[in-house]
Amino acid sequence: MSRNTVKLATAVALSAGLVLSASACSSSGKSAAPAVAKKSTDNDINPVDSTTLKQGGTFNYAVDQYSTQWNSNNAESQNEASIADTEGPLLPQLFTTDAAGTFSANPDYLTSATVATVGGKQVTTYDINPKAHWSDGTPITWKDFQANALMQNGTNPKINATSTAGYSQIASVTQGKDQYEAVVTYSSPYSEWKGLFFPFYPASQIGTVDGWENSYKNKIPVTGGPFKVQSMNPTTKVVTEVADPNWWGAKPVLSTIHFITLDASATPGAFASGEIDFEDVGPSVEIYKQAKQVANTSIRVAYGSNWRQAWINAKSPNLTDPNVRQALFQAIDRNAIAKGDLSALPWVIKPLNNHFLVASAAGYQDNSGDLGKFDQTAAGAKLDAAGWKMGSDGFRQKNGQDLAFTLKIPSGTPVATQEAAAMTAMYKAIGVKMATDSVDGVQFFNDLNAEKFDMTIFSATALPPFLPLNNAEASYQAPNKGNAGANISQLGSPALDAQLAKAGGDTDTTQYYADINAADAMIWQEAVNLPLYQRPQIFAAKAGLANFGAFGNQTTDWTKVGWTK
Repeated sequence: MSRNTVKLATAVALSAGLVLSASACSSSGKSAAPAVAKKSTDNDINPVDSTTLKQGGTFNYAVDQYSTQWNSNNAESQNEASIADTEGPLLPQLFTTDAAGTFSANPDYLTSATVATVGGKQVTTYDINPKAHWSDGTPITWKDFQANALMQNGTNPKINATSTAGYSQIASVTQGKDQYEAVVTYSSPYSEWKGLFFPFYPASQIGTVDGWENSYKNKIPVTGGPFKVQSMNPTTKVVTEVADPNWWGAKPVLSTIHFITLDASATPGAFASGEIDFEDVGPSVEIYKQAKQVANTSIRVAYGSNWRQAWINAKSPNLTDPNVRQALFQAIDRNAIAKGDLSALPWVIKPLNNHFLVASAAGYQDNSGDLGKFDQTAAGAKLDAAGWKMGSDGFRQKNGQDLAFTLKIPSGTPVATQEAAAMTAMYKAIGVKMATDSVDGVQFFNDLNAEKFDMTIFSATALPPFLPLNNAEASYQAPNKGNAGANISQLGSPALDAQLAKAGGDTDTTQYYADINAADAMIWQEAVNLPLYQRPQIFAAKAGLANFGAFGNQTTDWTKVGWTK
């Protein structure tokens, strides 16, 4: 949907400062419960010196969708979390972050990355590691930076990019002292420049309109990470990756990774049986309880930029009036939703009141005002003022039509089903009819991409490295010539775009957060996205899995993931 990825299971990707200790197995062979997390700068990945791990081995990893468009910068991909998971070991990651979220240039790809003001313009210079190359043998050069920028700057109407944030401010990408130096000049300052060029694809594949649309359709033809694709099976919906012998960095510990597509309802059984080695528990109490009973299991928990959210399609016939949408916000008891989803989990339960920043993040501010308060009396008054009068049957009508809409959810997600039942009752209390349409995962995202929904609910997972605008801005930018891109609400405004651009150009941290919060306050008034709560990162892993788990703000180093001896 935007740079924040969308996740089906535990419906995003999506995701406050706790340090959680993963516990070892008890003497009975069952897992012990984790301690409640304490700080947002800590994570829970069972860190082990990779040189002491078993060399080789296989990691079986569950994802919730087998995609067709594997270019996740293409809006057709819906920027789905399973693509990011699957391509994580395959594609370049120019910057890494530690548990505190501090950025560093990744030496496997960059020898340096600097920013300066030259002639009144922001200029970033990337010095590329000459050893870095794509899996087809071609070197990674400035041309790859140029192609990725051109395809996402929003100037070509034939290109539907997931996000143009930042790229639209790039004036040029040129060669520096040689082909291994890329010089990026901006037309206006862009504060989150370290979040650009991620994901990063080869110019040879995505540098033309046809390549952008088709090179990664139903295949991953070229990679540039420590692993490469061995096979992709659309029938079994499994992607198998193996360590690339031509990788120039530290040798990966693992030899094979299987990304196995499973419906969320099938994942607990697959983890219990040993079919998969790692499970996203998310905010599911049932899955959490089941996972704790599996022998030799470690529960790993951390804060992260993940949150649960509801979206409204502002073009849906009964939902075009902002007063109606605001009423729907106030009619939802988010505390009740969160408690229903999260009770019995090692997590602090409270509503999330910002569209860009989770409660544990620097700069977080509650900008919701009255719209963040559960107030069905106020909601009813808004509907009365909008002309929707209560009928004798207990539902509201206007011009002979019921105030009715449908909530679209992915099938096989117990959390979404539970939320739908709660929301149906809450809306009935103010005279609004809400039906539920449950569809399979692929259809769910296809429908969202085509704006074929009234309201929906899912989780957003902003994968590290996390930058607020880079992750979420595209979800709120005004549609361009009918192309909504990542903005599934189909609503935006020039004023909001200007405020987002102002925040993106801030070089002063205090002003940066002030402008992000000003944009957030404007989004609250649009009433198209209702943040529900910050989602915990809770995972179940086989106890011997090292350097993997609840990463929090830290990026994954796939060369270090492996099994203890």
